[in-house]
Amino acid sequence: MKVVLYQSDYKKTWNSFLEQVNAASFLFNRHFMEYHSPRFHDHSLLFYDEHRLVAIFPAHVQETILCSHFGLSYGGILHEATLSLEVYLSILQALAVHAKECEFEAIILNEIPTIYQHTASHGLAFVGHALSATVQVQLLSTLDFRTPLSLNTNRKRMIQKGVKNGYWIQEDTTATAFWQEILLPRLQDRYHTAPVHTVEEMNGLMQAFPQAIKQLNVYDGTGALVGGTTLFIHPHVVHLQYIAGRESDNHKGALDFLIHTLVEQYKNEVRYFDFGSSHLSPKQLNKGLLYWKESFGARSVPQYCYTFSVENLLQVRQLING
Repeated sequence: MKVVLYQSDYKKTWNSFLEQVNAASFLFNRHFMEYHSPRFHDHSLLFYDEHRLVAIFPAHVQETILCSHFGLSYGGILHEATLSLEVYLSILQALAVHAKECEFEAIILNEIPTIYQHTASHGLAFVGHALSATVQVQLLSTLDFRTPLSLNTNRKRMIQKGVKNGYWIQEDTTATAFWQEILLPRLQDRYHTAPVHTVEEMNGLMQAFPQAIKQLNVYDGTGALVGGTTLFIHPHVVHLQYIAGRESDNHKGALDFLIHTLVEQYKNEVRYFDFGSSHLSPKQLNKGLLYWKESFGARSVPQYCYTFSVENLLQVRQLING
């Protein structure tokens, strides 16, 4: 197995391979990844079995650790659905050898959540257990449209309230108004933080991926912007990347009306509707936010992250005989 460090000469090869992988998404397109370049020291890798590209790994370096790219909603080693577990283990072995040669001490590997995979593949869970990796779990609140749960009574009431109060929804071609009038002040006032993306970055990404990134806003009867959400649309998942609303209008059902409308719009187009996580920290959840998502029928889907010492991962080929 040959490991090649990504350089711009491989952009076309990388992006073409994405059409074949088990977890295809615009997130891994180099045009999307490279807006992160000032924040991360990229160390993405390509894996070749003889002359055939069999896997890619979006990654960056943080001190002495090789990490699944932290700038992406999810990630890990991307490969075709047909890849055997034996070859996958060979890829991990090659990754460990490469990491040792680069004098990295540890490797952080994300497992792609099941909802984002075309065909479920969980070989990394076995490897993490067998080689005593440190495991971190993040929960994603997700609607499965194949097995929908009913709205709870409070959510039905708030959606009806939103309808009665005359809110209406419209797609915006940019994120500017939502960012400046709603998202930035809301995040600052409530959480003393800012969105990961600047408005300039988000507008650029919307232009580059117009079918995959959409801005949906909600307005009151006077036409005033009162809330919105930025959608990241994957092959069979709609994900709420950002969502925020004015406090007074939240109590009048504006965001409930917005989300219910989107759920109804996408329920026949994708399988999953991903609200994202409700974590305050790696080991604590936001009770109110979790309740709000679950009141729409969402339930928790795990997203696993494994940290291996390089020395431990070098033993991966011993996990299969022959």
